[in-house]
Amino acid sequence: MRSSGLVLFVCSGLLLSGGSILGVSTIWSLIRMSYYFWTSDLGVELGSSVLFISGALLCLPACWLATLVPYHPRSLSLLATLMILVTTGIMLLSIGMTSITGLSRAVREPAILNASMLRSMSFEAIDPSVRSAFASMQMELKCCGVKSHEDWYNNGQRLPPSCCGRVWNGKNGNNICEIPLYSTGCLRPALFELRMLANSITILACAIIIVKAVTLYAAAYTLVTGVVERPPAGYKPQPMRFACLTAPPFAPAYSQPRLEAPAI
Repeated sequence: MRSSGLVLFVCSGLLLSGGSILGVSTIWSLIRMSYYFWTSDLGVELGSSVLFISGALLCLPACWLATLVPYHPRSLSLLATLMILVTTGIMLLSIGMTSITGLSRAVREPAILNASMLRSMSFEAIDPSVRSAFASMQMELKCCGVKSHEDWYNNGQRLPPSCCGRVWNGKNGNNICEIPLYSTGCLRPALFELRMLANSITILACAIIIVKAVTLYAAAYTLVTGVVERPPAGYKPQPMRFACLTAPPFAPAYSQPRLEAPAI
């Protein structure tokens, strides 16, 4: 039981650090890359990152319980709660890794992302959310258009001010961009950014799944060991008694009457 307690202590530290890194990095990436929800059709694939955030958040109570179990190895409630949290976290991370395959497919096939971005570009003039999303993307990635700035002309539109490194504030003078500051398109840096996101999340999730599997095994071992060592309810130890055979006490010797011969 001491070895399982040491394993749980080590796993608790790994769960705390790994869960914090996975949760914070995923939230920060979603906030910083929120423009992809409007400039592409990857909203569902990026939304699956919520599963990774949920699995990372479950690492915090699992870490706390893993530090308590070695001090209370025979507490069924602590062990059962720890096993339920760890199993739920493994399921959430596994489902998230299955859902993120759509994002990996879009990264492997640039034509899918290219078509979705061009389709969203056609709504830039009529949808303010798409307009602000394209402006944020072009300012963040330092690009213009999808493959090049010619995509805006091919779509029957003028260059937005974000292609010149400016943000449109409603004035007509700032709404004109004749020569783009960024001549490269946004497709290549977007693919690189999405590939880095998918790879980092997958690697961290795999590592946390392994740690949670070891935690689950250590908790199950502690549970089984505690059940075997725990005496049944209502049982009171009795003193041990031994039975032995002893010789019966000797009866007192009785005097036997003497037979005397008759005198002649």
